[in-house]
Amino acid sequence: MALINGSLQIGRTALTASQAALTVTGNNLANAATPGYSRQMPKLAPTQYVQVAPGVYTGSGVALYDVQRMYSESLNGRIRDSVGDAASYLAQQQAMERVEASFNELTEQDLSTRLNNYFGAWSALQTQPDDMASRNVVLQTSSSLSAFVRELRTELYDIQTDLDTQLQTEIAEANQLASEIADLNEQITVTEAGNTGAAPSLRDRRDEVLQELSELVNITAREVEGGSVNVFIGNEPLIQYAESRGLEYREKLNDDNVMITDVIFSDKTDVCDINSGKINGLIEARDNMVGSTISDLDQWASALIFETNKLHSLGTSMNHSNSVEATYAVDDMDASLADMDATGLNWEADNGVFYVNLYDSDGNETGTAQQVKIDIGMGGADTSLNSLAAQINGLSGVDASIDPTGRLKISASASDQTIGFSSPSDADGGANILAALGINSFFDGSNASEFQVSSVVKGNPDLIAADSRNSMGNGTVAGAIADLADNGVVSLKGVSLVDQLNTMITEVATKTRQVQDTYSAADTVSQTLEIQRQSIAGVSIDDEAMNMIIYQRAFQGASRYINLIDQMLDEVMNLI
Repeated sequence: MALINGSLQIGRTALTASQAALTVTGNNLANAATPGYSRQMPKLAPTQYVQVAPGVYTGSGVALYDVQRMYSESLNGRIRDSVGDAASYLAQQQAMERVEASFNELTEQDLSTRLNNYFGAWSALQTQPDDMASRNVVLQTSSSLSAFVRELRTELYDIQTDLDTQLQTEIAEANQLASEIADLNEQITVTEAGNTGAAPSLRDRRDEVLQELSELVNITAREVEGGSVNVFIGNEPLIQYAESRGLEYREKLNDDNVMITDVIFSDKTDVCDINSGKINGLIEARDNMVGSTISDLDQWASALIFETNKLHSLGTSMNHSNSVEATYAVDDMDASLADMDATGLNWEADNGVFYVNLYDSDGNETGTAQQVKIDIGMGGADTSLNSLAAQINGLSGVDASIDPTGRLKISASASDQTIGFSSPSDADGGANILAALGINSFFDGSNASEFQVSSVVKGNPDLIAADSRNSMGNGTVAGAIADLADNGVVSLKGVSLVDQLNTMITEVATKTRQVQDTYSAADTVSQTLEIQRQSIAGVSIDDEAMNMIIYQRAFQGASRYINLIDQMLDEVMNLI
């Protein structure tokens, strides 16, 4: 009877184990399409052998001793790193594609074409400096160029602002995910108390949320005793057990006086050490890609404005005014005009001279040109706005004054006279102070967002200074401005305006290609690692179908075995 009872026990354990294994297989099949699900594997083992005769042992059945969750934490960590890199480069790629589209290059309406038209108009004016149609073309192409640059600057700023808004949204999303991970830590700890591995579905969800968080910010997850994971950004903890420190954004002004945000921990002011993830990509795109492009565009526009104004301010126009007033104010009127911090000017004045010329009501020059000298770094006191005004006041028939805001005004003393300016040579070589102050200038503004044709010149094309005093009718100044296309300029350290623009456009295209290639490589790595993860944790319908048949046959065999033992037991009972 003992052997019969033991045989029934073997059949019972076989039925129970097969049924449990079928349940695990069925659960795998049910979750074959569930995102983040990790395949489970039933672990079977024979039970303790029993002695049926001296020195003779037989098995006592089978037991399901574990249901193993199939995963690799090291592989999951590598996947989190790879998806973070891919998300970072994708954000940068999308931003740079928008920047590249804003330049609208390789079309008839791009910046390069408008710049060429601008210089072409000045070149045409050189041959016909008194032609009003040519002067109007200069104004038209200049207005078109400056309007495009302003619009481009606005588009780039909008992209930067949009990236900052996205950054704030992603920080809020990261906080939600971090809070969910902390909650899952607590649930897993409670569920698995004294029974490790009792919460596979919670662990699957936590791994899924960890991967979602890694797409936003670089994290390192370390499991600790009890089943919780501590999550770090760099060396700083973000999540410890059931507590999340949280992330916040801190607004601040960047070097371009644009309000941007940094990412900090909620309980301290230190900036987080973020080097991958979408949040990192947005910061990189905002500051180092779009931000640098804005800076480059501003620098280029500033150079175009200043180099044009340097020539135009010392040129001669068809008509003159009785007085001219500076566009830009000086903060400290006693400071050196070379001290941009003290004066607040956008350009540094250099050492040199210029001449003041007086004209009668018929436009004829009266008297001789009078020299004004600008001393910068010559051993004595540098020229300041106050000393400049005093020097001009010492000239015959010329008055200078400074209004309360720090703007210099130069006038002819006689109401029936007008005033003009000239350089020592035909078109260049004079001091740049008039351009730095915005006197007799062609353009207004100091960067791309302010770039526009001077309102004084825009309404009076006869005030375009196409000639120099020493060569009237030859369009010398117009020709010098046209030559800025190919000649290196001081503002760009010897690089021409056309070459600098081409360099800027090439850098935008190069950065776009680089982040596209880098994203493609990072995405390929991420997909490869995901394939590896699926080979371990993914559910194969074919494999599970085979397992289902195996366990089904085992269950059927156990049923028949029990039925056979039952018949044997009946025969034994009948003998009694």
